[in-house]
Amino acid sequence: MTSSLPTASGRQTTPMSSIGAIWLIAKRELGVHLRSKSAIITTAIMTALIVGGLILMKTLGGPNEIVLGSVTGSEQLSGAVVQQLEAQGREVRTETFSDLEALKSAVTDGDVDSGIVDNDGLSLIVNEKPDDAILGAATSAKHALAISEAAANLPGNEGTQLAENLSAPAAVEALNPPSEVDGSQVAVGFIVGFLLYLGIFGGGMAVAQGVVEEKSSRVIEILLASVRPWQLLAGKVIGIGLASIFQVAVYVAAGIITAKALGLTDGFSFDITKVGLWVLVWFLIGYIVYALVFAALGALVSRQEDLGSVLPVPMTLVIVAYMIGVSVAPSNPDSLVVTIASYVPFTSPIVMPIRSAYGVASTPEVLIALAIGIISIPILLAITTKIYSNGVRRSGAKIKLRDALKAS
Repeated sequence: MTSSLPTASGRQTTPMSSIGAIWLIAKRELGVHLRSKSAIITTAIMTALIVGGLILMKTLGGPNEIVLGSVTGSEQLSGAVVQQLEAQGREVRTETFSDLEALKSAVTDGDVDSGIVDNDGLSLIVNEKPDDAILGAATSAKHALAISEAAANLPGNEGTQLAENLSAPAAVEALNPPSEVDGSQVAVGFIVGFLLYLGIFGGGMAVAQGVVEEKSSRVIEILLASVRPWQLLAGKVIGIGLASIFQVAVYVAAGIITAKALGLTDGFSFDITKVGLWVLVWFLIGYIVYALVFAALGALVSRQEDLGSVLPVPMTLVIVAYMIGVSVAPSNPDSLVVTIASYVPFTSPIVMPIRSAYGVASTPEVLIALAIGIISIPILLAITTKIYSNGVRRSGAKIKLRDALKAS
């Protein structure tokens, strides 16, 4: 199938293939959106917010380093407290002083948070009041040392067994253990969901607004004299999609590079780069699904102010997907709602990558969701092309969806 595009003089050029026509339209849309001042400003602002937010997270996020002081010869006591604090995930630094007065002076001056001394057992020296975390760790350390000392006086293995029994936590048997999601996974999942929501929603709106702009300016009539509606739809979706995936790729790259440079990914139990690549894959699936729907529904109206009347359903779907991903999934990533949403083509592009970031979605589950999303695209394309083709040919009053589907 071929198409021919008019030249500036109105003469027809050599017939162009469908792929050539689609690519010509896509290149135009790509150039327009990449050179758009609003797109450039938005990309710059979002990139700055991502980088700045990660820097702020590094500066303010998480508990501060704990500095403990001890007198020479009390290293065993301070080591026991350090062990308790590190078991809680706290970062601890120790300093050793030559005498008790030097230690007290350092505590008063704020050079150390607490001093560890042997005062008929493990004791703390603080300036005003003890830090709850340090007090709790010191108490646990004191008990552990007392147990070890008492156990050392028992014969044979009795002391070792007693120490193990007294220090070991109670055994727990979970009949239905939930999937565990740590804080870093929740943070990454939230960022993933936000980027996908922003990219998919923004890309879809750009397509719908472009369709309405062409109808209202009557440019669509000129374009349809040279290309078929489906070619125009495909070219528009591809062109804006390339511009949108470029923006999302910039956001992902900025986030990954900044997070790694700041050391925020050092304790991650997952590969942040792999998560970023999956974000791009899922964005592509989600964008195509929503862009086709937004384009078809946008063709039903001829004014920008009427767009809101035809887009509530897809807008609601993408918002619901985002809310499930960032509100429900963190506390219960294997719940029925989250699981179903991770397979439905309109919600899976946001929910499934969040579950992947949480480490609760297996590779087969991800591949099945991807397959469902890919299979749904040609089905959706057939439906939306009919709506779009019939809608763009008619201007004026809003067209009812059922009329666009019935029209030949």
